[in-house]
Amino acid sequence: MAPYNYDPVIQGFYDFVAKQGGPGLVDLDVVGARNLLETVQKHEPADDVVTEELGDPVSAKSSRKSLIYKPVGASGDLKTVIYFHGGGWVLGSPNTHDRLIRDLVRESGLAFVFIYYTPAPDKQFPDTFEEVFEVVQWVKANGAKKGLKTDKFAFAGDSAGGHMSIAMSNYCIERNGPKVVFQAIVYPVTDLAHESSTFKDFADNPALSAAAIRWVYHHWIPNSDDRLDYHASPILMTKEQAAKQPPTLLITADVDCLREEGELFGRLLQKAGVQTSTFRALGASHDFCMINGVAGSPTTQATIEFVAWKLKKSLR
Repeated sequence: MAPYNYDPVIQGFYDFVAKQGGPGLVDLDVVGARNLLETVQKHEPADDVVTEELGDPVSAKSSRKSLIYKPVGASGDLKTVIYFHGGGWVLGSPNTHDRLIRDLVRESGLAFVFIYYTPAPDKQFPDTFEEVFEVVQWVKANGAKKGLKTDKFAFAGDSAGGHMSIAMSNYCIERNGPKVVFQAIVYPVTDLAHESSTFKDFADNPALSAAAIRWVYHHWIPNSDDRLDYHASPILMTKEQAAKQPPTLLITADVDCLREEGELFGRLLQKAGVQTSTFRALGASHDFCMINGVAGSPTTQATIEFVAWKLKKSLR
């Protein structure tokens, strides 16, 4: 494995992975890649957070059920975060993100709606966005029946989920969606049309290689012209479009192909007048918040605590 400046816990995890050997993401088909991540993320869920099925029409037509997470013993209508999961639009599930969502619920005391969308290539750009926005609209109209406050929401997401948070914020603006008062996005995808300097610097990163990124792009948005749409590449938003994004916390990972495009997007929002805080987590790899094997990293723990605090504060 190429030497990267990981923090010790993250370094130990990827040293262990390297010793195990086995195929990489791009060596597998879609089903094999999904199964690999599901296996890596198997865990025993903590019992201080409860879940229930959302019950939305999209889930009703699918085997994939979106979920509501709440603290045990919570009563009354809870302030709500809508969470968009990462996994390159191809991977990811309640299992892969369960520990992360429970940590965020525990730290914030908020309800989280986890949207379990149809993965690529079964659904691709822009149909993925249409499906997810349908669920967002349903939560606004019906969330009160599930004990959720619906007057305003915060959005959050990791990687491709951070990308989806940005897109859904745009959809809410353009299509009279719910009021979004804040978004917290970690190591987001923001530019599918170009490859930045860190894309090249960390091309062989075991957490997320350049080849793996190209692999998920191929499955989700194979037409290169579509990648020039600002919904697909939010870095291409005009200043006027960017100015309509909600106040944003954006956290990048130090050792990550997506670092530069994420930080450039943070600068775009700042220059457009959006209240934006952008931080880089030193020693962190892509997916450091999600991967259970690095949950013990002080960087991971502090990031989750910070994100949860900002989400809670935004919904006061």
